Amino acid sequence: MKKNVFFTLVLFSLMANGVWAQESNEGSVGALITDRPTQTYSSFVVPKGVFQIESGIGYTRIDFPGNAALSNKFIMETFTLNFLQTRYGLSDKVELRLAQNVYVNRGKVGGDVVSNGDVQFAPTWIGAKFHILKEDGFVPQTSFLAEYVTDVFDENGGQDLMNLRLNFSNTLNEKLTLGYGLGGFVPVKNGTFNLEYSVVGSYAFEPEWAAFLELYGTFRSGFSSHNVDMGLSYLVNNNLQLDVYTGFDLTNNPGDTDFIFGLGFSTRILKK
Repeated sequence: MKKNVFFTLVLFSLMANGVWAQESNEGSVGALITDRPTQTYSSFVVPKGVFQIESGIGYTRIDFPGNAALSNKFIMETFTLNFLQTRYGLSDKVELRLAQNVYVNRGKVGGDVVSNGDVQFAPTWIGAKFHILKEDGFVPQTSFLAEYVTDVFDENGGQDLMNLRLNFSNTLNEKLTLGYGLGGFVPVKNGTFNLEYSVVGSYAFEPEWAAFLELYGTFRSGFSSHNVDMGLSYLVNNNLQLDVYTGFDLTNNPGDTDFIFGLGFSTRILKK
């Protein structure tokens, strides 16, 4: 674990040093483009020399049906105290990524709280996103994401995973864009690969305001799950975006997330 922590700190340091090494160049990078708050990853990479921060808080709920021993259904709630994702443009075609989630769980039966968990660190995500194709007519903007998901701060977590995604987007008109992605988590040692998909439509009804509607899900061995979410984003200026979202499950599989809600912000430090 100590080696993992050291590697994480070194990566943060390298990203920060790259940010402060040069002078500001705001006019050449355009408005902020983020991964949050959708489940669909953006097909764009962070511009060279730009350090981007995406953060937020969230809530998820899983409803487990009652049984002979438990007449009322059991509800597991997760409160995300801070989701922090940092992105740094290493070049025009490659960005480095580092993400960490801090959360707490709570169990409820019949509306009564029966368990309160401790504050925990989720697995750490370390990786990169690579630009592949620029949008050209029907050819979508395309990128590839590769992240290693491991327990840096907790030695009792599950096995390490690789998060591999192809990300696409098409500009349908000056207000409407379509994003979509395909990929999933690959166990490093053993286990099954579950194919995940997402499709999101985003409509900019004002220069600063945009709304999105998204369908996403997972195909597993023997069954599948599908979800929908929606939300708003507000571009305060070219370097600051606020967002809010909510969503729910469409398939009612036991153990799947039934409801989500969150809000957050994204900002960036331009290259110097």
